[in-house]
Amino acid sequence: LASFLLLQDALSGENTHLLMIFIGIAAFALLAQAFVMLGMAMGASKAQKKLLGHVEDISNKLLPLIEKSNVLVTDLTPQIKDITARAQAITGNVEEISAFVRDKVNDFGPTIAAANQTINEANETVRTANRRTQEQVGRVNGMVTDLLNATSQFGRAIQNGITTPVREVSNIVDGLKAGVMAFIQGNRR
Repeated sequence: LASFLLLQDALSGENTHLLMIFIGIAAFALLAQAFVMLGMAMGASKAQKKLLGHVEDISNKLLPLIEKSNVLVTDLTPQIKDITARAQAITGNVEEISAFVRDKVNDFGPTIAAANQTINEANETVRTANRRTQEQVGRVNGMVTDLLNATSQFGRAIQNGITTPVREVSNIVDGLKAGVMAFIQGNRR
């Protein structure tokens, strides 16, 4: 509009006043827009600081818990392996003793037939106890493995749950800051 009015041969007094009013309105609108954008940038900066404070609080509270669970699992794993090895050694010893006793009973013959029956029952009891012990060791081993996997997944979930929103908010704030700076500097690209 200003270019059109300037290109005319003569500007009347009324057109000059209209041009001044139009320029004043445009300047006021640009100034108001700059203040609004500056306020938005400051608010976004405060929100980012507050969010980072919350993330740090959460991180400070959860990281010791994760470290303790990792230490616990690390401490228990060798003990469970040791218990498993000892249970297998005990099982081997019991089987050897059972075989030895069986051989000695067979040496004494039919006079110990009743005792042989008892030993067979004891052998079966030992085998059953051995089988149950091995099943329990397998279950404990499975539980430790599940605990290790759950701890690892929990750590990854916490890490993703904290870093992804912070990254997104930070990118939005950086974009707003860049837009405000470009606007203030007059870079209209």
